[in-house]
Amino acid sequence: MVVGGSLNGLGVVRSLSRGGVPVVLLETTRRCPAAWSRHCTYVRAPSLGGSALIDTLVRLASELGCRPVLILTSDESVLAISAARRQIAPLYFIDLAPPPTVEALADKAQFHALAEREGLPVPASRVVGSQSDLDRIGELAPPLVLKPADKTLVLIGLVQRAVRADTIGQARAAAARMLTRSPSLIVQEWVDGPDTEIFFVLFSCDRGGNLIGLFPGRKLVCSPPAVGTTALCVAAPEVAEDLYRHTRHFVERVGYRGIGSLEFKRDCRSGRLLIIEPTVGRTDWQEEIATICGVNLPLLTYRSALGEAAPPFDDIAFAPHVWRSDRQFSLPRGTATAGRRVFDGYFRWSDPLPAVYYYGFDRLALRAWRRAIRWVRRAFLRGAEAY
Repeated sequence: MVVGGSLNGLGVVRSLSRGGVPVVLLETTRRCPAAWSRHCTYVRAPSLGGSALIDTLVRLASELGCRPVLILTSDESVLAISAARRQIAPLYFIDLAPPPTVEALADKAQFHALAEREGLPVPASRVVGSQSDLDRIGELAPPLVLKPADKTLVLIGLVQRAVRADTIGQARAAAARMLTRSPSLIVQEWVDGPDTEIFFVLFSCDRGGNLIGLFPGRKLVCSPPAVGTTALCVAAPEVAEDLYRHTRHFVERVGYRGIGSLEFKRDCRSGRLLIIEPTVGRTDWQEEIATICGVNLPLLTYRSALGEAAPPFDDIAFAPHVWRSDRQFSLPRGTATAGRRVFDGYFRWSDPLPAVYYYGFDRLALRAWRRAIRWVRRAFLRGAEAY
């Protein structure tokens, strides 16, 4: 059972289909790309978080008459399942780190404290929890980046994902604004380097904490640049050794279980790889890049949950493919293109309806309808003012 039907969930559904796995997709609406895939059965849920999600999963478990493997794609689902694991564990196969670890990794401020305690490489940072903490920003060297500690606030649209500030004054002003909607912020020194110096490791651990799969990746384009989500990415075998070393250290120190990822950025001044943020208990936005390059992490996670042994992964030769989140993005100039095939996140000839929905309805028809509504509203207001 895959919880969440965004582009992330679509990649998971297609990855599982390569192993012939029957998939149930849980979402609040069919207006999402994964719900249109031929590789899953859509089931509506009132919510993907909180007690409503737990009630839905309990009901579905009795209806299905089996114990499904549960794969999550969003932070709100992870937090709900972690809090209710005593209810969910007898009904579903899912591996999660202990509750305190899940909470610490899901909160940027708590993760920074954990990283410093365990010797993980992270940028110099300060936690700002009130107006009285604003002076602590002056202890850092600009430029800076400000992020809400609680990532779920970004998902519901209350605060921006990240804000860059080039001066201490800008950072203080941005922090003061963000504190009106977020109880806590993390302010970090900006890691110098282009988007192509952002790396990630997608991985999965079995219930004993043993790594069963690792995939090193590199971002080529972020949207928006520098602070946004992955738009184009590839495998990164050239830095795999360093990324694996940091990831193994992280997994061992925090007692990790299940699926997750780490994002890094290489500081162009020092050459160090620094952890920007972890993803805990769920798949990543660009999870499918690992599958198309030869490391099917959702399928490995599924088989491990059922007790199957994982094959060795250290000597995998990654296919030189590119994953993109939208067809509007193209390879940057100077990128080596020989032998590279670009996989659109939405479109597959063998599974075309998610792309038809996204590009035809969501991107065109729905946006045109919204523009028409705005035009009618403005026209009505102008008419009312004239009257």
